[in-house]
Amino acid sequence: MNNEQWSKTRTTDIFQALTAGELRKRDFVNALSSRIGYKFSNLKNIFDDKSDQLSYIPDIDVNWKKAKTLEQGWQAKGFGNAFSRGIGIWTFGISILLQEKRLKKVKDEGLKKLKRKKIAIKLRRGLLELGPTFIKLGQLLSTRIDVIPKEYIDELVQLQDNVPGFSGTRAISIIEEELGSPLNDMYLTFETTPIAAASLGQVHAATLKETGAKVAVKVQREGLQRLFDQDLKNLKILVQIFDKLDPKLDGADRNWVRIYEESARLLYKEIDYRQEAENARRFKANFAGTEWIKVPEIIEELSSNRVLTMEYVEGIKINNIKAIEEKGIDRKLLAKRSAEAFLTQLCRHSLFHSDPHPGNLACDNVNGGRLIFYDFGMMDELSPVVRAGLVNLIFSIYENNAKLFCDALEQMGVLKSGSDRVSIESIARTFLDEFSATLNEPKGGSSNKSSQIEGKWVNEMSADERARIRKERRLKLGAELLSVTSDVPFQFPPTFTFVFRAFTSLDGIGKGLDPSYDLTRLAKPYLRELLDLRDGSVAASAVKSFTKAVGWRGEDIAATVQSPRNVAYIKDVVKKLEQGDLKLRTRVLESERSFQRSELVQTAILCAVAFGSFLNASIILFVINILNSASGVPYLKLARGSLALAGLFGLKSVVNVFKVNRQDRRLKSYGLR
Repeated sequence: MNNEQWSKTRTTDIFQALTAGELRKRDFVNALSSRIGYKFSNLKNIFDDKSDQLSYIPDIDVNWKKAKTLEQGWQAKGFGNAFSRGIGIWTFGISILLQEKRLKKVKDEGLKKLKRKKIAIKLRRGLLELGPTFIKLGQLLSTRIDVIPKEYIDELVQLQDNVPGFSGTRAISIIEEELGSPLNDMYLTFETTPIAAASLGQVHAATLKETGAKVAVKVQREGLQRLFDQDLKNLKILVQIFDKLDPKLDGADRNWVRIYEESARLLYKEIDYRQEAENARRFKANFAGTEWIKVPEIIEELSSNRVLTMEYVEGIKINNIKAIEEKGIDRKLLAKRSAEAFLTQLCRHSLFHSDPHPGNLACDNVNGGRLIFYDFGMMDELSPVVRAGLVNLIFSIYENNAKLFCDALEQMGVLKSGSDRVSIESIARTFLDEFSATLNEPKGGSSNKSSQIEGKWVNEMSADERARIRKERRLKLGAELLSVTSDVPFQFPPTFTFVFRAFTSLDGIGKGLDPSYDLTRLAKPYLRELLDLRDGSVAASAVKSFTKAVGWRGEDIAATVQSPRNVAYIKDVVKKLEQGDLKLRTRVLESERSFQRSELVQTAILCAVAFGSFLNASIILFVINILNSASGVPYLKLARGSLALAGLFGLKSVVNVFKVNRQDRRLKSYGLR
């Protein structure tokens, strides 16, 4: 076959031809090059915006041709070659990043917005082309209105529930295949046009044949398992690279592979609608007494692994501000209730919604503003120990207790057991003091402007204020911060990936409803409702607080009774110190930093010496080879080997010099040099 024919041959078939001996190595290289070139040209066509249209998503009500083509493309990718798929993913990601980077050179704001709008369209198109896995990523980004530029938000928000769907005829065949009965035997009416379509499936309105009740029927897309298998292979390579390259400069030991495995586990669970039905039932039971939260009823007998039938509940998307205001719903109350609902999920029930984007969350004007949860596929659960630690952590923050704060982190598995807590508690104490001062201080600032944050949260500060506060903290906590960085005492449990994801989504929703939204301020009044979780009941918490205040706790009484024994013990320790029988082991952070720097410098010097030695040896061997070319001794090979070793040690020397300079810059930034 010629190059044009090979370019349109599947990559898998090319490899199979090589394995079967039908292709020589030279022909294989030519065929593979043609195929890769063809793939790149396709990608260029996809991302090259030559039209004036600022919309790509077809009208799913009428344009099934484009939707069908997109669906077929996803299924083809599921059967395709992982190498080819990887090229497409990485090429797309890098192209978007480079285009956004080039915008920094554009000075005219109007022109910059127009260009960013075009890049946003390309991003949405590309995520749609790449399939459900990357549509999920777009959904997450669409909630970050405080981080992502508005032009991107306007495009990505369409991925929440307006992804091109598949035909109603195909949806009916899936329902009949899954439920094992003709559609007319189960539903009185069934709208073939979906009312919403997302990354994993689409929703059709219907009425039950037996009761006539209106329901929503969720039907899953085909080929998701295969597509996830392909995409997760590429993502696994990425996380393995992150795991190796993560410098852990913030003192946190993140296991990227475990985070990937936890993410993959939840992703596969999300395409099991039986599991989603169980999650919905549990979520509904948890909020049974909360009138301002609505969870649709699941119709169990009309649900399967790929079909889910539930009560139809009409609502307004939580980010549709205009419609919310027209209904007279209090936006601030909605923001407050969304925060309270999430805190209740985490602290009281453990089961929490990991994906609360506006496509899964709506509202209506019942009870002053009721939250409606639709999708329960991506949910996770905290263990009882982690949940108890989280409750203690929240209380320690608002009680300004650094020791309890660190105890809670250790209980949650975030702080490694046995870590040096002196530096950690010192840092925690500083941040808790600032938090407490900001929380309790009225708006308008503090008289002590050099040490306080002037009654503002970080997102309320100007860039100069943030820089000043950061500099003050580094000067005050420089040694402790460097100690934490070098010790890496923190670890990142994979479950918290989804807690943080939910927090970021919720934060974006809250700020959209109320610009002054801040979860930390909203959480303080809610603590009163968590008192029973901390000690078993509100009364027990009140008794505990009273006994602590008057010194009647068990530990207080024990300290009083054991005081003579403790004094004798201290006297014995002091005596041993005087006699030299007991030695103190201290940690000198300044010496540790000096030793680290000396080690880097010595390594750089040794590598430089080795570089010079091997370079000289290679030159000598090259000269000897020229003078004694007929001696039969492989001087040339030895010379090349010496030159390669010289290059290796030279590179290591340069790297260590950069490390020394980086450490010096860090010490200077922390005021320690």
